[in-house]
Amino acid sequence: MPIPEKIDRLDGAFYMRARWKLKWVTWPQRCNISGQRLWPGTLAYRGEAVWTGPGEPAVEHKWHERHEHLIWQLKDTQEKLWDY
Repeated sequence: MPIPEKIDRLDGAFYMRARWKLKWVTWPQRCNISGQRLWPGTLAYRGEAVWTGPGEPAVEHKWHERHEHLIWQLKDTQEKLWDY
């Protein structure tokens, strides 16, 4: 599946806060970029953002297939370079 050109405005705040780690998938997940199914036993990047405010903090997770995550990072870096 093609990688979307831009991320939704609502997801933008998540991507600004997220910390990404390469992890083993333990339960079936979906790639947030392509919608591809990630099966247990595969390596994928998991992003974690913590939202704080009144009350208890909320933790949000999103998964990226590892190859698509790297392409996404390269595209994001390239767009930042052209903004200057």
